[in-house]
Amino acid sequence: MDKVEILINKREKLVDQIEEDYLKKLDQTLEQIEKEIISLVQATPVRSGVIYDTTFAMTARVKFKNIIEKHFNKWADETVRQYDKLAKLIDDNMKALPGYVAITREDIEKITNLKRLKYAGLIQLSNETANTLATNFYQATVSNRTFADVVKDLQLKIQGVYMKADTGEINDLVSYVKSLNVNDPKRDQALNKLHTLYGADAAGRSMRKYAKTLAHKSLKEFDGQTSLLRAKSAGLTHFLYYGDLIGDSRDFCRRHVGQKYSEEQLKEIWAGSWTGKSGSDPHLDVGGYNCRHHLQPISLDWYEDDELII
Repeated sequence: MDKVEILINKREKLVDQIEEDYLKKLDQTLEQIEKEIISLVQATPVRSGVIYDTTFAMTARVKFKNIIEKHFNKWADETVRQYDKLAKLIDDNMKALPGYVAITREDIEKITNLKRLKYAGLIQLSNETANTLATNFYQATVSNRTFADVVKDLQLKIQGVYMKADTGEINDLVSYVKSLNVNDPKRDQALNKLHTLYGADAAGRSMRKYAKTLAHKSLKEFDGQTSLLRAKSAGLTHFLYYGDLIGDSRDFCRRHVGQKYSEEQLKEIWAGSWTGKSGSDPHLDVGGYNCRHHLQPISLDWYEDDELII
């Protein structure tokens, strides 16, 4: 592993560390949101097993919003604040390479604005979820749905699974999910089983699923945008497509990992199509949905016969 690869590896590990931390805290945050919202709706009047009090449902709207804002918005703020560590590491990596240019006030302002943009996206999800939960609860009240069904629907909208299940088997599976590292493939397998067997119709629309996807996308975009920003400051116009290959890596990534491209070449390549493509900006989208590869700014002057000479 050469010097550039060592530096990229540090960046890659930090991105994984940040993601592991915020996903763990996301699970804790959503569990608390679910707990408080279920506690709130337990106060709704019930007659013959169904809910009916529309006045209670209307007053609950603001309380739904307050609960989600108290917990989810705090998680969103803490998540985006961790981007500072990534921005610093990207700058430290640039210092270790030839041609470093000190970060400017303009660069700092652009990085700050990137953070604000990513935070705003998470807050939009918070507001949309609060509105959806409140609207669904009111409509369920008007329709006189059973209290038990309403609770399950709320759990599905928040977590995608019934976190407080009725059977020992489901509870054991939920506990198993919580015990696993967030990046452990076994965790996704267990979640898929929960989704498939105990909540498949709504699992794909849960707050957890949206938050996890959006947070991953935001982190990767910030990583790519900040790296590109520092590359432009240093006058670097070539990029190394870097990262490990695993069993289900896309053919696109297999073709490009380890290759060096100019900005013009990147634009030409990303104008094409491939399975899993998520967009046409190489620095934002890299190989596509959930891609974990990076584009590292380089100079071709650092290489001789494909070997690093700096």
